[in-house]
Amino acid sequence: MFPKSYNNWHFGGARRERQDGPALFLHSVRSRTVCAAHAAHAVDVASEPPTSDNIGGITMSKNDKQQDAIELLISQHDDVKALFKQFDELGERATTSKKKLANEICEQLIMHTQIEEEIFYPALRSVSREMEDMLDEAVVEHASAKDLIAQIQEMEPGDDLYDAKVTVLGEYIEHHVDEEEEDMFPKVRKLKLDLDALGAEMAARRDELLATA
Repeated sequence: MFPKSYNNWHFGGARRERQDGPALFLHSVRSRTVCAAHAAHAVDVASEPPTSDNIGGITMSKNDKQQDAIELLISQHDDVKALFKQFDELGERATTSKKKLANEICEQLIMHTQIEEEIFYPALRSVSREMEDMLDEAVVEHASAKDLIAQIQEMEPGDDLYDAKVTVLGEYIEHHVDEEEEDMFPKVRKLKLDLDALGAEMAARRDELLATA
């Protein structure tokens, strides 16, 4: 965007007395200047690093490839498993870090179970009666995890059984993840579902939930 004064600029101080003379030359100079500015801007944009948002403690690049529903869920599984691993590696005195990591684990799991129960599982039920039992078991597993999450959120590091409850929650999640990735997801790939559209809907809901966490 050029300043308003640019429009009043006269090449070499000459006035626009002849439409086919200095004014025409001025138009040519201005056109070349604008084109050069656009070209420079394009180079600047191309050289900029990908922009990213930090939501709920997880950095998400705006240039990331759109994930389908299964890819999105697996990436969330990987994220939370990494958080559990970090928690396990902390010493007994790292109470501040433990609290921060445990809270983040709980927030991520609440978000994850919610988008599965609100969007993913209903979509599977709508196209496959054969998966009803598997999905019912998954919802029951979610309920057990949610109960433990609520207990952990009300506790502080150093309380009796705090570390044990986080560890048991990790074991619950590991079992649940194994069942989904090894049994459920291969079956889902064979269903008549638009997993790309489903993934986009789930990603939008994820961002909404994490932004208000």
